[in-house]
Amino acid sequence: MAGADVIGIAVCIILLVVMCYAVVGSIMMTSGVIINAQNDMMRSQQERMETSITMADCRWSSDSTLWRINFTVLNNGNQVIKNINQTGVVVMMGSNQPIYYGNGVNTKASTWYYDGSFDKDISKTSETLNPGQWDPNEYLFGQVWIGVNPSTTSTQVQVVLPNGMTVTNTKNIVPG
Repeated sequence: MAGADVIGIAVCIILLVVMCYAVVGSIMMTSGVIINAQNDMMRSQQERMETSITMADCRWSSDSTLWRINFTVLNNGNQVIKNINQTGVVVMMGSNQPIYYGNGVNTKASTWYYDGSFDKDISKTSETLNPGQWDPNEYLFGQVWIGVNPSTTSTQVQVVLPNGMTVTNTKNIVPG
């Protein structure tokens, strides 16, 4: 009988150790997930704080029934924009619903595109620093096609970065 009591106590101790291991392990794993999430959130917030873009120029031209808006945006912050292909453009024309344009090819459809080079100056010389990324003090040249004459409505172009930062033209879009 005494042997059964010793075996019962030993099994209880083993179960207690296993249970403590499982509880402590799950608490540590949960805290690790929370810490990683907080780090990601802080990194994202830091990236947004270091991002600053300015609409340098916004002009329109006509192609029979469609109008093309050419815009130039300056990255005047400290953040390198690595995933520029995920940048979107929103065009707001008068009281019409805003239209979102995803990045794509020059199809004269619901896409906008950039010319593939981010330049240190307006002369469009080839990029040498971090090719394919939008570095600080570089310009992004973009183009979007719309179906309404921008001179007859109050038209605004808004560039939306993947990290949530935006810039909107504050001046009227001029022909050119």
